[in-house]
Amino acid sequence: MIYFKKLKFRLLIFLSFIGMNTYAQIGSQIEDVDVLAEQKRVMIENYPGQFREEEIIKVEKKGSKRSIIYYTRNNVNFEAVVNSDRRDLMLIATCEEIPESKLPAIVKDNFLQSKSGENKIEKVFLVTTPISSIFYRIDITPKGKYKKMKSLFYSNRGSYMKPPY
Repeated sequence: MIYFKKLKFRLLIFLSFIGMNTYAQIGSQIEDVDVLAEQKRVMIENYPGQFREEEIIKVEKKGSKRSIIYYTRNNVNFEAVVNSDRRDLMLIATCEEIPESKLPAIVKDNFLQSKSGENKIEKVFLVTTPISSIFYRIDITPKGKYKKMKSLFYSNRGSYMKPPY
């Protein structure tokens, strides 16, 4: 649990510094987080003790309100869901990829008993939010002619949740 608090704190500080740095340099609002990868090099040089562990892979806009920052730490994949408004850059959720074997039995059982249980599991994530709620995200590839990956969310007690973001 302490690890996740440190992760959230570091990511929040990282995102805050980037937001302040960009605002100070440009003086106007940037509409997306697509420059985070470029800013990463500056952050590592200026704050090597805080940001050397993360490696931003890519930043992707998901709709008009959300963007996802894909990064790794110690060979573990993470995703940070943030709002797309750079001036008020806010962390929505942090997703840590975990092996399917680490998925709690109650969550896996409820997933397998649902209609989605016959689909192939692509990835499993442990998701935390700034208000410390913990839940799981299971990415599946549905069978049939529409092969687009779909995310399903489950509480830590195994019940299905509507997508929180």
